[in-house]
Amino acid sequence: MKTRKVSSGDQLETGAAILAAAKVVDTDLVKARLAAFASAQRSYAEAQAQVEAAEARLKEEQIRLARRDAEQDEATEELARALVSSGQPRGNPFTAFGTAAPSAVKQLPPVTEAKTIRQLVAAVQRQKPVSKATSQAAQAAEQAARQVETAQLAVDKFQEALSHARHARDGIGETWERTLAALKRGVRAAADDGAPGLYTALFGNQRRSSNKAVKPSPAAAAAPAPTATTAA
Repeated sequence: MKTRKVSSGDQLETGAAILAAAKVVDTDLVKARLAAFASAQRSYAEAQAQVEAAEARLKEEQIRLARRDAEQDEATEELARALVSSGQPRGNPFTAFGTAAPSAVKQLPPVTEAKTIRQLVAAVQRQKPVSKATSQAAQAAEQAARQVETAQLAVDKFQEALSHARHARDGIGETWERTLAALKRGVRAAADDGAPGLYTALFGNQRRSSNKAVKPSPAAAAAPAPTATTAA
C-alpha cells in the first residue's frame, strides 16, 4: 500500500500546530522529544525557505531566457531582411548558407537556435563582399545568440541549485518525520505516567485530508421537495 505524499506546506503547518499546542499544556514528560521535534521543524522551515528562494531565482532566469530568445528571433528576422536586400531569395534568404528558413530557425529550442545562428553568421561573413547592413545584422544576431547561451547557462545553474535544495529539504523532512513519530510514541507512553490527555492536546486537532467527495446523508437525500400550497 502506497503512503500519501505530504506536501512541505502541510508538514510545516502540522509542526507549527503541534508546537503551538505544546505551549499551553504541561509537556515535561516529553520535553526532550519535543525539543528534538522543534529543532527539526526549524531546520525544515529553513530548508523549505531555501527551496522557495531557489524556485524564485530559477523563475527569474527562465523569464530572462525567454526575453533573450525573443531578442534572438528579432535579430534573426533583421538578418533575413538584410540578406534579402543584398539579393538573397525572399522565400528563404538563408538557403545559400545551408540554413533553414527564418521561420523554421525561430521554432528551434533557444540554445539550438543560437548554435544555428552562429553557424549562419559564420557562413555569411565568409561571403565576399558583405554589405555593411548585412555585416551589422550578422554581428547583432551573433550577439543575441551568445546572450541566449549565457541565459541558458544561468537557467541550468539554478535548476541544479534547486535540485540540491529540494534534496536537502527532503532529507531534513525525513528527520522531521522520525522526530514526530518519536514524539508521538513518547506522548502515548506519557499517558501511563500521569498525562492521559496529552496526546489529544497535541495531536487531536490534526485533520486528515481526503480526496473523496462528501456524500449527502441518507436523510438529506431522501428529503422530498417542498410542494406549493393552494389558498382556500
